[in-house]
Amino acid sequence: MADYSEFPTTPTAWQDAQAQDWQTVTPLDTEDPAPARRPVDFTALVPGVLFAVLAISLMLGVALPQAFVGGGLLWVVLVGAGIALLISELRKARRRH
Repeated sequence: MADYSEFPTTPTAWQDAQAQDWQTVTPLDTEDPAPARRPVDFTALVPGVLFAVLAISLMLGVALPQAFVGGGLLWVVLVGAGIALLISELRKARRRH
């Protein structure tokens, strides 16, 4: 039933203590531990950021030097990073088995 009182009720001291006990959460002994934090994979991060910056720059119409884009230097770096990522994933898969 709803409380239609004009003034809100004030909790008593034992209700305050009870509320604090309920706010404390302790893990059970049977719970799994938190998973270990994985390190940052820079082999995937760097080419991903480079590709995103290049894609956004080209969509905005930014004029990049012809030797940088047209000469193939950037594309060779991106393809090389992709191959390095593939090799690192294959090595991880071998270690798991």
